[in-house]
Amino acid sequence: MYKKNNLCKKVLPIFLIITMLFCLTGCGDKSLKTKSGEKLKITKSETSQIEYEDFNNGYLKMQIPKGWKVDIPNKVTFSGYTFKMYNPNDKNYMLEFSLGLSGFLKTEAARKKYASLYPYAIYGQLAAIEPQTTEQFYKVWNTNAKVANKQINQEFFVYLDNFEMIENLGKTNLGGDVIRGKFTNDKGETMQGLFTTSIFDSGSYYMYGLDLAPLNTYHNIIMYAPDVEFNNWQSIFDHSLSTIEFTEDFMKGFNKEQSSQVATVQANAKIYDEISNMIMDSWNKRNSSYDIISQKQSDATLGYERVYDTETGDVYKAYNGFTDEYSGSRYQSITDDMYTTTISGYIEK
Repeated sequence: MYKKNNLCKKVLPIFLIITMLFCLTGCGDKSLKTKSGEKLKITKSETSQIEYEDFNNGYLKMQIPKGWKVDIPNKVTFSGYTFKMYNPNDKNYMLEFSLGLSGFLKTEAARKKYASLYPYAIYGQLAAIEPQTTEQFYKVWNTNAKVANKQINQEFFVYLDNFEMIENLGKTNLGGDVIRGKFTNDKGETMQGLFTTSIFDSGSYYMYGLDLAPLNTYHNIIMYAPDVEFNNWQSIFDHSLSTIEFTEDFMKGFNKEQSSQVATVQANAKIYDEISNMIMDSWNKRNSSYDIISQKQSDATLGYERVYDTETGDVYKAYNGFTDEYSGSRYQSITDDMYTTTISGYIEK
């Protein structure tokens, strides 16, 4: 009898644990159906299923979304190390990074003068950065990307057609601004992203009454996705950025190539973790008005309405008419401030 009771004491807790685990994994909302009894299903969003894998080419280490690629241009120096991380099935999802870029003059007058003196020199071909702001740097990005692509004989640097700043989100700890911007791709589709750079003035060198000393830019970072989807992808890009680490072999080459380089360009994991934290913090404090307007327009065009799970807080895109047909109370229409929330999935018939 004692053994039997003792066995029951052991079995009962195990049974309770199994029951609890079953409910946690399988006892979801069974009332997700229409008033007519038609069952509805939830499909998880792509970003909610992202897994990461390690990338390491001997110089650069980072975590990237599983199945994505990292490309390095044909000609690259240590001080100007550049790469882009992207979805090979759709390059509208991309993070592009350049450790350092150089050769930009401070005024258009100086650039024109330099071009007249030295027609084939790079300083005269690159667009001047006037004024020296992050916004202006990206406004003239296309001109400089075309020159750079020609120099390396490869269409590597992306083009930001019709670039426009949506909002300045503040400065990074390296002095550059983080700006939220939009542009159009080669198909005329609107892309949205975050852009930052640190512009460094090396000094002055006057000739013909013009300052011909060049500017350098460091930690040039572009991350973008289709306009109405960027809100879902920003944290994915930010995670990869935070894991950037340059190897010991890279640092040896970098220090040998740029022994007198300014401190702001020192490449280490701590810097990129700090930059990513700053970008994420700035992003979370952004003005929500653009999100609300653009997301509402997108939903109206694509036939969605947004609801949230009152038990978990997850936000879903549901088919248009869902709230009229839904028989339960767990899923409710979102408020305007929730348009900034990442989508967890889709509710479909």
